[in-house]
Amino acid sequence: MKGKLSRRDFIRITAIGAGILAVGGITLKELLVEPELKAYTETRALLGTFITIKVIDTDEGRAEDMVRSTFTEINRLSGILSRFDPTSQLYRLNKTGQIMNASGELVEVMVKSVQYAELTSGAFDVTVLPMLELNSESFQKHNTPPSTGDIAEVKSLVDYRMINISGKDITLAKTGAGITLDSIAKGYIVDMAAGLLKDRGNDNVMVEAGGDMSLSGTSQDGDPWKIGVANPRNNGYCQIINSGGGAIATSGDYEAAFTSDYRYHHIIDPRVGLSPVDLSSTTVLAGNTTSADALATACMVMGKDEALALIENLPDTEALIIDKNLNSYRTSGFPTE
Repeated sequence: MKGKLSRRDFIRITAIGAGILAVGGITLKELLVEPELKAYTETRALLGTFITIKVIDTDEGRAEDMVRSTFTEINRLSGILSRFDPTSQLYRLNKTGQIMNASGELVEVMVKSVQYAELTSGAFDVTVLPMLELNSESFQKHNTPPSTGDIAEVKSLVDYRMINISGKDITLAKTGAGITLDSIAKGYIVDMAAGLLKDRGNDNVMVEAGGDMSLSGTSQDGDPWKIGVANPRNNGYCQIINSGGGAIATSGDYEAAFTSDYRYHHIIDPRVGLSPVDLSSTTVLAGNTTSADALATACMVMGKDEALALIENLPDTEALIIDKNLNSYRTSGFPTE
């Protein structure tokens, strides 16, 4: 991520003589004091992870209503973009290789996915699903990575240029190809949820889904939000960031590892067919969570040097990269400790 009105400071009235000037039975201090800010937080299991929404408002009941109606919208979007839900549009696209008259949300995410694939020269590629499934099955059955021959056979199905989008119609050029939006849909849904809350008049909001986070305004005490960047090898944090708004996403080998040494995990280099070997985690700050989500995954695949060069050239975007030896590298604008 690359102003806030403090609500902590109460107006002080200097008493004259023995007491405070009262108006109509109510002290002037009581008339001028700002309403107390309250926080309403709710967490639900959705999209294969936990989603948390926190709203800061003077009316806790109103905040609760906003949060619950936002979860209704998240459920609707999940029903479009989930690859696991047999009723979703993405599931139908993967099953049949095409979907006609797709929803605007699916089209938008697919268009953005192709754009990020082009930006990263294929390091980010949502057609990696067959290769991800190959790796997952190989480790589940044999506890080993897939063979060179198996990778070569599946590799022909992985190429973002096989995605054809014409208006609201989406087709995949090869039978057996498949799409995973795991590395962009969460960020997109977080953005949509945060935008909905802002449209309803709340400026102090945190929406988080599995490490993808959108922030606006301030926390309950009127200070900037404090965000912990996870240490990829323990339950602590490697850095705390103060943020008054924007988006942050982290992608790491520890999130769903196939092996205990984190050598093989759920992030697959679509150009190679196996997990990238250099990095433990990447954290990206950006203007929106969709970008942060996609770029965090791309950086994991690209490796330190290529990733840092990419992020340095993107406006309003910064990155923290941690390698397998837990050495940290930052772009020039990433907050220092």
